[in-house]
Amino acid sequence: MKNKKHYVTTSAGTLTQSGLLAVLLRRQRYKAIELARRRAHREQARAAFRGTLNWLLARAHGGIAGRPFRRGFGESVPRHT
Repeated sequence: MKNKKHYVTTSAGTLTQSGLLAVLLRRQRYKAIELARRRAHREQARAAFRGTLNWLLARAHGGIAGRPFRRGFGESVPRHT
């Protein structure tokens, strides 16, 4: 008979006892916070881009429904004068 090595496996304990649960939960929490932060930043960037684009398009068309801009390049003039 060949020489077989028998290894006795010992349990490393539960996730809580080993501290692995705390590490996993901390990592999951960090990922959730980072995901929320990225989402908020992306939405903020989209809103800024959308606002700028709408502003430029409105300036190109001479105002929105004949209303002069409150801010603009120099003096704003109503659309239908």
